[in-house]
Amino acid sequence: MEIIKHFEIYIAAQKATGTHVAIFGILVLGMDILLHFSQLNPITQGLRNGFFVISIILLASAAGFIMSQNKLLKTKTETYNSNQLEFKKQEAVRMQQVNKNVPNTILGLCIALILVILALIFFISQPLWKGLTFSVLIYLLGLLILESISYVSVKNYLESLLSQ
Repeated sequence: MEIIKHFEIYIAAQKATGTHVAIFGILVLGMDILLHFSQLNPITQGLRNGFFVISIILLASAAGFIMSQNKLLKTKTETYNSNQLEFKKQEAVRMQQVNKNVPNTILGLCIALILVILALIFFISQPLWKGLTFSVLIYLLGLLILESISYVSVKNYLESLLSQ
């Protein structure tokens, strides 16, 4: 019974991360709306356009992530109810892969993209593209912060799986 409680806590933490992504999307959309009413120059126009697209991506991905966590909760609970040992074995393998692969992949990709974007900001001369590039930089930094929050719940859940 203890394992399923840890799993439910993990799912709740992942859903909270999805909610944080949605809040980030709403904040970016709010910045987009504020930029719409500010002085429109090429940089703010680029920021506004970038923020609009990014906010839609964030809101859609947050909704999809929360729905996938709901589905995962349902299917894994059914597995737990039918065979607790199989549940623990599957979850331990799944979470070890998540713990090993996902943070490194996201961290490496985000850092590489941030470095490329920082280099692009220095070489781009058109203000519209600088604004777009800066909006993507803000998105990637926010994504790194949110992923670090999610990683804590992954690590805690894996530790609870391996300790039992």
